[in-house]
Amino acid sequence: MEGLLLAQVLDEVRSRTPAERLDWRFVDEHTAVLPLVPDVALWCFDRLPVPRLELRRDQPSGAGAPRTGFQELLRARAVGPLVAVSQPGLDRIARLHFGAAGGFVGAAPVDLVAELTGRNGNLILVDEDGTIVGAAREIGPEMNRYRQVRAGVAYRPPPPYDKLDPRHAPPDELRAALEGRTPARIKRHVDGVGPELTAAIQALAGVPSDAVLEGSALDDVLSALAEVVADPAGAAQRALGRPDVATLRARERRDADLRRVTAHLNDRAALARKRRHDADRTLIAAEDAARLRGEADLLLAYAGRVPTGAARVELPAFEGGDVEIALDPSLPATANAEARYAQARRREARADRALQRAAELDEELRDVEAELGTLSTLPDDALRARAEALEPKRSAKRREVGLRYPAPHGFTVVVGRNARENDEVTFRVARSRDVWLHVQGWHGSHVVILTQGREVPFDTVLFAARLAAGHSKAVGGDNVPVDYTLRKHVWKVKGGPPGAVRFAHQKTVFVTPSRNPAAETARDAS
Repeated sequence: MEGLLLAQVLDEVRSRTPAERLDWRFVDEHTAVLPLVPDVALWCFDRLPVPRLELRRDQPSGAGAPRTGFQELLRARAVGPLVAVSQPGLDRIARLHFGAAGGFVGAAPVDLVAELTGRNGNLILVDEDGTIVGAAREIGPEMNRYRQVRAGVAYRPPPPYDKLDPRHAPPDELRAALEGRTPARIKRHVDGVGPELTAAIQALAGVPSDAVLEGSALDDVLSALAEVVADPAGAAQRALGRPDVATLRARERRDADLRRVTAHLNDRAALARKRRHDADRTLIAAEDAARLRGEADLLLAYAGRVPTGAARVELPAFEGGDVEIALDPSLPATANAEARYAQARRREARADRALQRAAELDEELRDVEAELGTLSTLPDDALRARAEALEPKRSAKRREVGLRYPAPHGFTVVVGRNARENDEVTFRVARSRDVWLHVQGWHGSHVVILTQGREVPFDTVLFAARLAAGHSKAVGGDNVPVDYTLRKHVWKVKGGPPGAVRFAHQKTVFVTPSRNPAAETARDAS
């Protein structure tokens, strides 16, 4: 995303900060959406090679659960209000500053750094001390000795560009920087301008790409540059018919479908070529069947001349001369002959099958190559259907995991029914900011409050704690301690049995066990 286009988006976001926000939503593994109160959403696209930010009125429907580990981290750590945004100069880097969050377990301030730098783009979470918490694409020393992007190291931004900022540079400096050059070199001297905005400036100025910028041509380019600086997106739209968001997303979808179907066809072609090569080897091996039959005929004809237990024998050939034949010493001459006949029959049978298979493989290769040649001309819907046909068939819907209880204030509590289901409740059903509970010091169920990003009132915690105690070995007791923490602070015991976990940052409440706290509360109230 080019610097001026990014600055325009950030200016609009900046006008709304500090902004209250809703929970992150995730359209796919490369699209994170941050709804801002009251009516807009910041869309972060990190699909390479065209990562970008957009402020849009539309929001994705549904909960939009995280699709990747980094998205899980983003939802868990970037939870406070969006307090500010910044951009170093006109670099292709946006920094979103999230404030601290209160609630059950507070969250410290964190920055989301969006490096929208083409094929090297990345999304990086950085804490208050400037240390990287996580990144969409980690870069270790084996990839880059000078700038690593991975959890635990200090964040270092990419080196800045030494170019003129067209928003603030005096007109004389811009004129001097561009005079005598061609339009293609504008982006080398003017910050925030890349190939797209260079093309827009050239189109608005009406100058060819190889024109020397001087006189009236230079005046026209400087005027076009001022128009682009004033409204980068609008100027690009007017000059180039810049595609809207729907068109861009459709184009990305088509590119993804094309890559997937092409890869599948290339895999099919590679497998067919390998099998064709195997068929050729079988046919070559079958050519030896005539020799085996000839040796078998000689062994039967001269069986009386073959010494018992001999490993080799030399016999006169029917067409003249002598033939040396290797033998199995444990078998008589007639059995050696039968073994050769059987070997010859097997090779001939394999050769017949290989001939038929070779013809089928040749036809398959022709079909695949023809499909590869026409793939780029397929309409979008046909290509989409072709890609969807490659997706693995989903199995029947799995049974619902755990017992479900409606809790106060509209929350749902899930209770595991055995050790294996405890694992599923904790590590498949629960999300990082859901509240996890377990009776203290006793065997019992894992219990989770599904928060959907909301703060959990204390009476809901007490409700779930009574269930945790009720579904434990402490069910007959009174004033039972129950620990609770966020799901992100729970981890499996390495090598341990199902349901074995460790946890941290817990608090404890003391409750009376119950397997139906809602009914008991209603009865007490009456």
